[in-house]
Amino acid sequence: MKGGLFDNHSHSYFSADSRMDIADAVRTAHERGLAGLCLTDHLDFDPPAGVADFTFDVPSQQAAIDRDVEFLGLGRKGGEYGDFQLLKGVEIGLQDKSMPTIRRILADNRFDCVIASLHLIDGHDPYFGDYYKPYDWRYAYGHYLEEFDRLIRVMPDFDILGHYDYIVRYPDYKEVTIYYSDFADVLDSILTFLAQNGKALEINTKTYQLYRGRHPELDINILKRFRELGGEAVSFGSDAHEITRIADRFDWCRQTALAAGLKYEVYYKDRRPCYIQL
Repeated sequence: MKGGLFDNHSHSYFSADSRMDIADAVRTAHERGLAGLCLTDHLDFDPPAGVADFTFDVPSQQAAIDRDVEFLGLGRKGGEYGDFQLLKGVEIGLQDKSMPTIRRILADNRFDCVIASLHLIDGHDPYFGDYYKPYDWRYAYGHYLEEFDRLIRVMPDFDILGHYDYIVRYPDYKEVTIYYSDFADVLDSILTFLAQNGKALEINTKTYQLYRGRHPELDINILKRFRELGGEAVSFGSDAHEITRIADRFDWCRQTALAAGLKYEVYYKDRRPCYIQL
């Protein structure tokens, strides 16, 4: 893989669904030619009954990152890892009832990067399948996108819109891709908000793998429309929960973004954008 890219979306053992060791993640990311890695562990407050608690102690996670930065000699002149960066992030799950807690967490802690995601909708985690049962594919996906569009305006304190197509991973429908042509109005609303407010759209490679015998695809027309509406840069995220997935398909990410007319990948340090030319 051509070097210099940044994996903005990965999960250490502080996430309830991951056991990934931080130092191992750094070694793997460096071996794969990345410029850096941002650990964005899960904070999803107020889960429905029967769903695991996806929260973590932020000071403990950040202290662990600091220890591994020191242990590995990151940033040390002449060190093994050169200019490789390990950054402190968070993946926040948006819900109306969680907004006061989300705002407090963001006010009380310093992150390099905040990803806004939507994992819980209408009292369901789509992972378990119940969300989809009353709906056809068009309503299920459209309603999800509309909720996402609404919630990012309620809580605009984020840097990256995480996996807008998360909803296509787990249904039993034969339709498992969000196409721009099917949801143009709501996608335009989301993409305009991102572009006008300097936020990044994520290409999350975990979505584009085999689920239940079907393979979701990325519609490049969504990236092209983001550029047309003023979007300048995209974020690449492996959504890794184990080291084998770090930087997964990042060459494809680069090629797809370039084909859409985008010129930069972006990562965030101290909540400020840093651009990498593709």
